[in-house]
Amino acid sequence: MCEITASGSLNGHDLKDLPVLNPGDWFGKTWLIEIGGSYCPLFLVVEADSITDAIDELADNKKYGHNIIVDDTDLGDYPEEERHYSGSGKVLDLDHLMIHGQERVECPFPCLYHGKGLSAEGMKPTDFWRRDETPSEDGNGLPEDGVTPTEATERN
Repeated sequence: MCEITASGSLNGHDLKDLPVLNPGDWFGKTWLIEIGGSYCPLFLVVEADSITDAIDELADNKKYGHNIIVDDTDLGDYPEEERHYSGSGKVLDLDHLMIHGQERVECPFPCLYHGKGLSAEGMKPTDFWRRDETPSEDGNGLPEDGVTPTEATERN
């Protein structure tokens, strides 16, 4: 699969070219993760069922997981009774982690996916996971009539 990025808005600020972890693997349910909270935080979009699952996806990610995983040499700084663990048993430092999104909705953090084979305007994550894996003639991954599954449902 090609690299998928996302764009969206947070508190009136446009966010672009955000890396997406787990695209198409959880029904388009996206969360915005902010790591750092400083002048230049790292923003990632993670597709997962819940906030906890989004943290687990991040912790297990080879490229970005190191941002929240506690190195074995630093475990002494984290008393056992105060530790947070990922689903795979890794000790996590969640002090500088924020997750944005509304629970109990189809798409907690509304955004658009961008990447090779998607339209220039982008594609909703909820449509991305439903797309036909065989690109249509125009290469946007949508059915030949260009109607997304969501639009087809809304029309009926």
